[in-house]
Amino acid sequence: MLSYICRQFIVRKGRTILCLLGVAVSVAMIVSILSIARGMKNSLNTYMQDSGASLVVFDRSAADLAFSRVSVETIDKVEEIEGVQEISRANFTIIMGPKLGKKSTLGSGLGVIPVFGRLFNERMIQKYEEKLVAGRLPRLKSELLLGTLIAGKLKLKVGDKFPLFREKLLGIPEYEVTGIFETALSWENLGAVAHAEVVQQKTGPDYALLFVYTAPKDTAKTRRLIEKEFPQLIALPASEFTDRFNQQLDYIDEFIFILSVIAGIVGVLGVLNTMMMSVSERTREIGTLRALGWSSRRVMAVIVLEGFVVSIAGGVLGMILGWAGTEVLIGLFSGGLLVASYLPGVFVTGFLLALSVGAVGSVYPALRASSLKPAEALRYE
Repeated sequence: MLSYICRQFIVRKGRTILCLLGVAVSVAMIVSILSIARGMKNSLNTYMQDSGASLVVFDRSAADLAFSRVSVETIDKVEEIEGVQEISRANFTIIMGPKLGKKSTLGSGLGVIPVFGRLFNERMIQKYEEKLVAGRLPRLKSELLLGTLIAGKLKLKVGDKFPLFREKLLGIPEYEVTGIFETALSWENLGAVAHAEVVQQKTGPDYALLFVYTAPKDTAKTRRLIEKEFPQLIALPASEFTDRFNQQLDYIDEFIFILSVIAGIVGVLGVLNTMMMSVSERTREIGTLRALGWSSRRVMAVIVLEGFVVSIAGGVLGMILGWAGTEVLIGLFSGGLLVASYLPGVFVTGFLLALSVGAVGSVYPALRASSLKPAEALRYE
């Protein structure tokens, strides 16, 4: 049976290749989008674990964390809440690739650069100390840290000075690189860590987030006190904050579901069309096989198996293309802002899609082939 199926693939290799590629493209799209979505969620989990914060405090009314604003006056009062041991302020901005002299980096695949604002005397800056691969932590507002990715792209090293921003913020024309760090997050390695007051010149006087540190036994009580005293704020344990942020990425899962349905339909139609044409072209051949003693079940099994073989091969090829395409997308177009996570579940999903396409797309052609009567099939022109 297998030798017969292989011969059919060789005889109709053009149509087989087209069908295989159709399945592969469908699977590749699913693998690529799913791996990026999982990667973004895992990145936040890692970031929060590294912060060591007990609570994350932000503006309750903000529709998105990017629009969260917590005033300096409010922060000063939060520091006085019972149980609060320490607070780290955080703000954030994104800038276009800086100009080094007359040469712009925009054409080098860098695109945008995330700039993380930190006060240099607070705990959140200290997490970078163990991540340093060269240099030291910054002390002055004219100093900053660079991730390994951006340092490599801009060809900068410790001690170099360059104009990170296009304008002079706080009268600073250039910033000295005092250290280069590397974390597990590619989007963080693409960024710069500057003094929070410098970043405030871009974002305004308020901060986006507060990382609050408490004793473990005081976390729940401190949370209640903060939210009671400041109803405009919401205080979440780090794990809940991660879950809340990940909920904002759930639309990606919905998109993946819709895309899976579309990809599945396209794949099924491709397999169905290929197998139907194959059955039609082989009508007399199938009649001969039936006349030689092949049962209708055996004919059905051959057609279904052909569909499965094409789909499985397309699924394997699609997983390879999905991985390769994602790496190209991240490397060439995202500049490192995107990150992918190739968990086993990503590839299992792609493979199951391929199997489903093969099963559904080959059932009807198999039933049609098995229902052919030998005498009628032999007379088919």
